[in-house]
Amino acid sequence: MNRKTPAQKIKELEEERIKIEEELKQRKSAILKAKRRELSKINQQKRKEDTRKKILVGSAVLNKVENGDWPEEKLKKLMSNFLSRDIDRQLFKLTPHKKSPE
Repeated sequence: MNRKTPAQKIKELEEERIKIEEELKQRKSAILKAKRRELSKINQQKRKEDTRKKILVGSAVLNKVENGDWPEEKLKKLMSNFLSRDIDRQLFKLTPHKKSPE
């Protein structure tokens, strides 16, 4: 009979332990990757919903202004205080933003 020595058994057990730890490491990595992917989907959906809300609110306000229910000057004042980029200010025919001296 071919009996294994205790040293051979210990070596085999150590190899099996190393193999199991490597598999566990790979599975943990795969789970973390999948979790990040799902979190990314959630965040992307939240951004889409936020953008949609902004579009709808803007549309509602513009509709109020166009129907005369909200004064256009009030909208311009609101946007003037809110917008800082000149390219955005141009959309509302606002004067360029004052730059601070450097």
